[in-house]
Amino acid sequence: RNTAQKGADLQYRMNLEFDEAVFGTEKEFDIKRVESCGSCHGTKSNPGSKVEKCSSCGGSGEVRRTQRSFLGQVVQVIECHSCRGEGKIIKDPCSQCRGQGRQRNRRTIAVTVPPGIEEDTQIRLTGEGEQGVNGGPPGDLYVGFKINEHRFFVRDGINIKLRLPLTIVQASLGDKITVPTLDGNYQINIPPGTQNGNRFRLSGKGVAQLRGNRRGDQIVVVDVKVPKNLSQDQIKLMEQLGEILPSIDIEEELEDPSFLGKFKNPFRG
Repeated sequence: RNTAQKGADLQYRMNLEFDEAVFGTEKEFDIKRVESCGSCHGTKSNPGSKVEKCSSCGGSGEVRRTQRSFLGQVVQVIECHSCRGEGKIIKDPCSQCRGQGRQRNRRTIAVTVPPGIEEDTQIRLTGEGEQGVNGGPPGDLYVGFKINEHRFFVRDGINIKLRLPLTIVQASLGDKITVPTLDGNYQINIPPGTQNGNRFRLSGKGVAQLRGNRRGDQIVVVDVKVPKNLSQDQIKLMEQLGEILPSIDIEEELEDPSFLGKFKNPFRG
């Protein structure tokens, strides 16, 4: 029992806002852990009191017993009953930790969260786990993360995806649209004839790579919104437009190899 043992490792799960995970941050959090007693500093006795070596085991914490058997003499090593394997006799146990040498305390820990952290990543804080036993080193503290969702950005690795709603007029005739990015607003040109699900890539507008120097992109996915509850005047205009627009060849559209892809989630791939 008097052998030095490393302290237990601990785990902590931290909540991060979307922007904190993207840009990095400094965070503090409280954790309860077993530490060396602040009064006796691990000696288990009150300060100033005398600790005696166990006379039964000579300070080794174990005793040997020799027994005879038909195979000869057998030596059995057992824990010393006098000191309970400690190798010392504490006559005046520490009143603060009750002779344990360790106590559970609440501590405030600071951690630096690097830009681009993801939920499947852990940060190891060496030596911030529980205190070791009999002079053993402390364990480590592993910090994991739960990242809250953004109002309109969806993260895909180092890329950022954004759904851009357009009217049928904007998609048909084209337009200049200002979209939000991680770095502020950015204007993109929507060409005439833009289709639902079309994508625009904003290079370098994504998330910084956690282990690297590059930065991802922002993918803008077009979502053409079909109007509902049209007025009578609007219905007449749509009917007139339908008469002069070219008709759609359904068979030709069904044979288009990209047809099935239109059923997929536009935020995937």
